Amino acid sequence: MPDTLTSSDFVPQTVTPPDKPLPLVRGLLQMIANPLYVWPRAMYENPYHGVKWIGRTFHYLRKPEHMKAVFLDHADIFKKSQFQKKLVGPALGEGLLTAEGEHWKFQRRAASPAFRIDALRALVPAFSHSAQETIERIKAMPRGASVDVMQEMQHATLDVIVETILGGADPEFGYARMARIVSDYIEHMGKPDMLDMFGTPNWVPRPWGGKGRRRAVELQKSAVNAINRRRASGAERKDLLGLLLAARDPETNRGLSDDELRDNVVTFIGAGHETTALTLTFALYLIANSPDVQERLLREVRDVCGDKPIDAAMVEDLVYHEQVIKEAMRLYPPVAIIDRVATQDIDIGDALVKKGDFTFSLIYIMHRHKLLWENPERFDPERFSPENAKKLHRFQYMPFGAGPRICIGMKFAYMEAVAMLATLVRDLRWLPNAAHTVEPNIRITLRPEGGMPLYAEPRG
Repeated sequence: MPDTLTSSDFVPQTVTPPDKPLPLVRGLLQMIANPLYVWPRAMYENPYHGVKWIGRTFHYLRKPEHMKAVFLDHADIFKKSQFQKKLVGPALGEGLLTAEGEHWKFQRRAASPAFRIDALRALVPAFSHSAQETIERIKAMPRGASVDVMQEMQHATLDVIVETILGGADPEFGYARMARIVSDYIEHMGKPDMLDMFGTPNWVPRPWGGKGRRRAVELQKSAVNAINRRRASGAERKDLLGLLLAARDPETNRGLSDDELRDNVVTFIGAGHETTALTLTFALYLIANSPDVQERLLREVRDVCGDKPIDAAMVEDLVYHEQVIKEAMRLYPPVAIIDRVATQDIDIGDALVKKGDFTFSLIYIMHRHKLLWENPERFDPERFSPENAKKLHRFQYMPFGAGPRICIGMKFAYMEAVAMLATLVRDLRWLPNAAHTVEPNIRITLRPEGGMPLYAEPRG
């Protein structure tokens, strides 16, 4: 456990867990409304919890050793479950996030060149440029108006990811249209399905979610159109789409199929902008309520960057900015829960997971667990100082997953978030909105209910 920390005294608004497990029906209904209100207080204090349900055991994990067993030591035994595939499969198909086995390994190899450090360094100017455009939009708002930071961060990160993948603005991936598609998909597909909870076969009709499925089709069609436009142009670009089109398996010389190309374009555009947008949204909320942290960020960006555009070398020196981003992702991990299903019996230490059992790795709870963190509800970037970070268990902090399937875009996300946060702090002073109650909710990703209204003032 880290030493006593003193960076910030701010304890953000949080979900109050129930003192004991909820009755069955109430628990199921609350799971659909907001799963964070289902997990009892004991889960934040004890390392393991198992529940028997319809002939299987649901294993709720938040101990680093359990995470290591599931995501590294026995990663080949634990596969993605039907719950996860039902949530994201209609949109992402069999792309890098959802594929399994050799199919996944091939796609990972194909996409890896786009995420090498030299390729990422070249993108930093695009990160800071997008943040600067956000600043100009905010400055153009009526004086004293609140800013929906979640909306602005989604706009900014979508611009970045479309530039990165498609090499520039695309008529079908504009912010207004994409915001509508993503919002509708999450609203109609992002809730647990009651029939799935009861083990109902897939052939039983699910009349709900139709609008979300239609949005998924729209998104996939847009990806196909973008791919076809690129092929028709004959252009050979070094953006992600260009690399995917040119990718060949070194063993078989096979390229990505049309379906694989489509699914990965949708995966990187959809997942690639949402997670960083949410990280920045919560980071701005936290620093708006922590003047000492915000002032330290300002000093660092002025010392490292001055008034110059932020480049890759500067990002690497913005150490405290990265600490703030990491602490924001500890308190509000974009992916708050990761589920797997066991394909054979396996002992993970405190429990025997049998074939067909589900494991739910509760990242949100592990990141706030009393056995793992000192003053876990407090916002304190010093947890991730170079000295304190060395004391953390490797599987204690998992905002990007872990093991062989750790998010391929992790370094991209950190560099983007740091560059954008530095730009936003250098030009704007962020202030809290006392009238707004911040309530995180799991809807595929961890989102703030009702957006995130804050105030921003231009710096003199």
